[in-house]
Amino acid sequence: LLRNHADYDFEMIYYNADGKQSSMCGNGGRCIVSFAHYLGVISERTRFLAIDGAHEAIVHLSNSISLEMIDVASIEDLTDNSCLLDTGSPHYIEVRNNIANIDLATEARKIRYNDRFREKGVNVNFVELKDRIVHIRTYERGVEDETLACGTGVTAAAIAMHHWKMVGTEVKVKAIGGDLEVSFDHIE
Repeated sequence: LLRNHADYDFEMIYYNADGKQSSMCGNGGRCIVSFAHYLGVISERTRFLAIDGAHEAIVHLSNSISLEMIDVASIEDLTDNSCLLDTGSPHYIEVRNNIANIDLATEARKIRYNDRFREKGVNVNFVELKDRIVHIRTYERGVEDETLACGTGVTAAAIAMHHWKMVGTEVKVKAIGGDLEVSFDHIE
């Protein structure tokens, strides 16, 4: 929902497929910025409110959208190849081989519904680095299935891969639904 707000250009209210209000949706944020621009609510730059706080965004001449996400407070290493971080939504990131051939729903549900995450849920992302591009597949809580792309998940994956020293701070990411780019500042 695109809602008026006294202190921001607008407020984004986002619901998942299960009918519950969601945590931050990065792709939803990009879509609502594009929609607000189309309606004339905003010009090329905006500052809007989402469930996780304020976000700034830019509509580029190419009609691509740059969206600023919240700062990541911490990264919890779970194993040598998996971690947990929050980019507005909680994400479990795990490096795996041949992610195109994984039965994603089956594998992700083992994590999403384990004792640690069952109550609040977690988005599960499997990633693989090929030719300097991070490939990702995401299972989203609230949808309870694979989605074609997840903006907060792509952001979390890029940051996790940088944390593991596999990529720099400008990262190309390939999701089933398309190609995305993530850039960020790494501050100790």
